[in-house]
Amino acid sequence: MFGNKEEFRLDKLKEGYTLKLKKETWTISEIAEYDWGGDGRSIEYIMTSKGGEEAYLEVEFLKGDYEIYYSQAISIESHILEDAIKTKETFIFDNLFKLEEQYKGAYKNLTKRGSWENLQSYMFYNNDDEILTIEDWGENKYEVFYGEEVKAKNIKNITPN
Repeated sequence: MFGNKEEFRLDKLKEGYTLKLKKETWTISEIAEYDWGGDGRSIEYIMTSKGGEEAYLEVEFLKGDYEIYYSQAISIESHILEDAIKTKETFIFDNLFKLEEQYKGAYKNLTKRGSWENLQSYMFYNNDDEILTIEDWGENKYEVFYGEEVKAKNIKNITPN
């Protein structure tokens, strides 16, 4: 499973583990958790490539199956994000993204032993199954991630530290 002699649950990886995804080797540098209330929980791995690139892998294990999102942080002006949330669509990277899911929840960085912070997450999709996620942390503080859903079989060579 996942190109390893050992089997690793994707929602139970640890800091320092490496994995191969999107033709790149990533090292897990931090782990965080989202609590979506009645919509479950997910684990987020903050990963770094050998070239210093940072990416995020959010993993939810639901009803015996994984839901996995790979993304990278991008910068978009807050007034564009606010408009996207209000109109439920936005035009980014020459693509129309439409709001399909939104969740209220809480986030905690487990590596840094942070406290729980409340957020609202908006997931916009385009016709190519790309995802634009806007996280609203309140007080005009936003984070934006651009990525896609990935299959567990595309995560290979998981190696503990």
